[in-house]
Amino acid sequence: MLHKISCIIIEDELPASRLLEMHIAKFPFLVLKGSYVSPLNAMSVLRTEKIDLVFLDINLPGKTGIEFAKTLPSDVAVIFTTAYTEYAVDGFELEAIDYLLKPVSLARFSKAINKFNKIRQLMPIAEPTELSITEKPFVFVKCERKLMKLFLDDILYFESQGNCLLIYTTGKGCFKTYQTITEMEEKLPENVFCRIHRSFLVSVPKVTAFNSHTITIEGKQLSIGRFYSGEVNKLLRSISLNG
Repeated sequence: MLHKISCIIIEDELPASRLLEMHIAKFPFLVLKGSYVSPLNAMSVLRTEKIDLVFLDINLPGKTGIEFAKTLPSDVAVIFTTAYTEYAVDGFELEAIDYLLKPVSLARFSKAINKFNKIRQLMPIAEPTELSITEKPFVFVKCERKLMKLFLDDILYFESQGNCLLIYTTGKGCFKTYQTITEMEEKLPENVFCRIHRSFLVSVPKVTAFNSHTITIEGKQLSIGRFYSGEVNKLLRSISLNG
């Protein structure tokens, strides 16, 4: 008997999304947790539920599926979908389960699901341990041509400088990555990380003092942008009152 597989669809074209939903409905062990038009819309379910498999369109507006797939935890499998064959090599370099060309036929979809099941059966079933239960939240960031695993608890704040993003951490120094501050903001949990300025994204728990114009993190004063001041002060004050 096959175990249930929790899956989601990230696809910005409605006909393609509906076709995948129809295919998924034909497999009783596939449990569709939602269909989303962008990675940003899907972040909530990925944070709150155990998702086994993502049907991910490569050619998405803003951030490509390949870029988003690099940010997913290693235990979330990906089946890419696209109308463009030239993306196949990039997809397989990420160790995706399969690569489906749109419009996806039921026969081809079935083959991809069978492939996923075979791979999953070969994977060892991990026994629950204290370490796995208490694993701290983290994010992978591309620094110096490799993906670095940074625990969210270690991050103080992000600073945008030109075409790069500086990541200041506690006890581990500063890291540089070439992605935008907006792209980074999309990966992080709301109300834990807060955009206070077009150049600053901060860890709210690391804030030690604040007023209407600045916040302080480990002795460093950061300006609150006029555009962000209302929401930032509302969030910080609500947290300070609750604390």
